Amino acid sequence: MKIIAIDAADCPTVTAFTTQLKDAIQALPGHGASIPAFVDSMIWGTGVSDLVPPYTIKVTGKLDREVGRFARELSDALEAARTDRRTRKGEDIPVVLEIGRR
Repeated sequence: MKIIAIDAADCPTVTAFTTQLKDAIQALPGHGASIPAFVDSMIWGTGVSDLVPPYTIKVTGKLDREVGRFARELSDALEAARTDRRTRKGEDIPVVLEIGRR
């Protein structure tokens, strides 16, 4: 499994975090910055990113409050989408967003 690190110290805003995340998943031009956009590309494979699962993205360092909230919501949404995909299609997409400090 690929491990990709994002240092939260480099992400003072949600916009900076989503830019780092898009770089990490090798998002194609036009990839959105919302939680649903990341869920679609990371779990449902809508073809707007080039990084192929399995992978874990580890967010390390001290998180800004809003960045931390966004990262936790995205982590939860990814896990929910994995469960939904297992239920609907009988397959798991091993993609995880781990947050070092909560």
